[in-house]
Amino acid sequence: MDTARNRDTMSTWETVHLETETRDDVSGESMDARTLGLEAEPQQLHAEFHVQAGHLSEAQLNHQRVLVASGMIPESHLAEIEPERRLAWMVDQLHGTVNPDGLTIPLHGADNTDIEISTLHDETQRQLRIVVKEAGHDDLLRILPVPAEAGEIRAHFINGRLHLRW
Repeated sequence: MDTARNRDTMSTWETVHLETETRDDVSGESMDARTLGLEAEPQQLHAEFHVQAGHLSEAQLNHQRVLVASGMIPESHLAEIEPERRLAWMVDQLHGTVNPDGLTIPLHGADNTDIEISTLHDETQRQLRIVVKEAGHDDLLRILPVPAEAGEIRAHFINGRLHLRW
């Protein structure tokens, strides 16, 4: 052991062993995931970041819930490209289910006279507007995209559930 003495304090320096990691010590799997220098592709860097940042998925989910609950659509560019996603998000926030030929939304406590349903067909897509009225409260208003292949819309209110079929 290498030691040196300091004349003023009589202290002793002790050598600390420095460990190094060699390429042989690193498994092949972790080397594949590792990105080095300018050789990395942007997609690879993005994927690696998302793997390491697991907490972001919870924040994204909470942000999405707030947006949908307020009537806004998260990832609006995706909603424009894939209207089925927008429909699925809205129905999910209403605790409903999307079926291949329509959707079902629970509206327990509502009466069939409290529900108004209308459609709008513009140049880009067809939309469905659902308004649920409750005395003493603001109306619940949701505008949902209807898939392009949908036919005539039929609405049924049975046992507190709104069934929409096309």
